[in-house]
Amino acid sequence: MNTLAGDWWESGSWWQLVVTIAASIAVGILGAWAALRSSNPKRQLTWRVRSNTPLMSVPGNPQGSELAVTFFGAPLASPRIVELVIANSGRRDITAPMFHDAQPLRFDFGAPVCTILDVTTSPAGSIRPTFDTAGWHIVGDDTSGECWVDVLPTLLSKGQEVVLSVLVDGDEKPVDLVRFPLVDVTPVSEAPGERSRALAEALSRTSIYLGPIRIRVRSDRP
Repeated sequence: MNTLAGDWWESGSWWQLVVTIAASIAVGILGAWAALRSSNPKRQLTWRVRSNTPLMSVPGNPQGSELAVTFFGAPLASPRIVELVIANSGRRDITAPMFHDAQPLRFDFGAPVCTILDVTTSPAGSIRPTFDTAGWHIVGDDTSGECWVDVLPTLLSKGQEVVLSVLVDGDEKPVDLVRFPLVDVTPVSEAPGERSRALAEALSRTSIYLGPIRIRVRSDRP
């Protein structure tokens, strides 16, 4: 019996089976590791539109009243507030030198950009990026503005998320990344999720003033 057991243990077919099983396990582990790395690369920048909310939400001319939105005194035909989320979803920091030739990221909003209303960043203590856009020009009754916002070279830490609130004047359009100068960084556009809730404060008052932005309701009735 001992001789038979020894022959079985020392036989070449047994070791071939062991090697085959070990190789199969190693291939499986390497495949899972490669899939994980491909889905979560070292450096990855993602962006998505979290909300695209029209300010002119009252249809028509209700009961003889007129809803007007002005910016620095100039009326806006189709004012909207767009929230763009930019995140470093990779496993390493994105640094300012990685912006090739110091060129900025450029996002096209598909409508003239009036101003950047707010910029928030998380987690706490992360560097707040600097943004740039063409100035909004008002000459008499004519207004003009470009459709883009630039993200200047900056540090985007691993896991950092930046939310950019932008006032635009135009119909709802997708936001496109039209310039991506980052080196060794994978760009990813996330599909928009469910729209965020409506504006926190409804237009229940006759006048709302946010810096140069004024929303008012005019009525001819006494």
